[in-house]
Amino acid sequence: MYTIEELIDVVQGELTISCALPKALPDVEIRRIIENKAQPWFYQNYQYAVQKMYYFIDHTAFSTDEWTRYRYIQLPCEIQTITWIYPIRNISLFNLGINSPNLSINMGTTNQPYVSSYVTTIGDLGVYKAILSSFSDMLNQFSKYTTKFHYNQMSNRLNILGTSGKGDGNTLGTDGISQNMILECYANIESEALYCDPQFIKYVTGFAKQQLGNLYGRFDFTLSGGVKYNASDLVAQGKEEILEVVEYVKGQSTTGWFVMTKR
Repeated sequence: MYTIEELIDVVQGELTISCALPKALPDVEIRRIIENKAQPWFYQNYQYAVQKMYYFIDHTAFSTDEWTRYRYIQLPCEIQTITWIYPIRNISLFNLGINSPNLSINMGTTNQPYVSSYVTTIGDLGVYKAILSSFSDMLNQFSKYTTKFHYNQMSNRLNILGTSGKGDGNTLGTDGISQNMILECYANIESEALYCDPQFIKYVTGFAKQQLGNLYGRFDFTLSGGVKYNASDLVAQGKEEILEVVEYVKGQSTTGWFVMTKR
């Protein structure tokens, strides 16, 4: 992993060709490119810049002034998108999904096969058990509750939608929402992990080359011996590197991003 200071040194080494040329672009400008341009773009477009996370929302969050006045709650800024919201309807965590439903294998009524006789072999018992367990898992999918919502990533505001009556996870009445919730979402990875990604380094370096070319083209820079910088070449190199990264990310965006599943 790189810290932001280490990443700035890497980019400066690329711009100065390992200090063969004098340093002209300030470190603060490279930091601005990293924090204001590269990070937001990668977090919103690069699939490896986010990871699936689960967040717990206590029901007391729905009794704050923000919720009672404006019907939204403020989420951490690291959350990019929310895929599902599951209200916790009882003390059991089995209702969160089909990974551990109430009726799955070794969890409930399918713990023992019901079809057996003195001529039944152990292979037949295994087949019966697998069929009953598969049927129970399928039934559990129909009883898995999710909640409608709207999430604004720019403001990190979450609105719970629907008015299905008092006491359940969608209530928007005078008593508010009285249940805890689990958010299934994609959140930003640590910035230090993103800084060491080759595509991120290339993206930042491309913008830095553009800024350095703009600097050299705006002022008359001359090195010792009357040698001048080629500002237009630096700008062209920077644009080409950025375009290569953008095309690489777009080519990946549909690979393994969507998973078909029954909800």
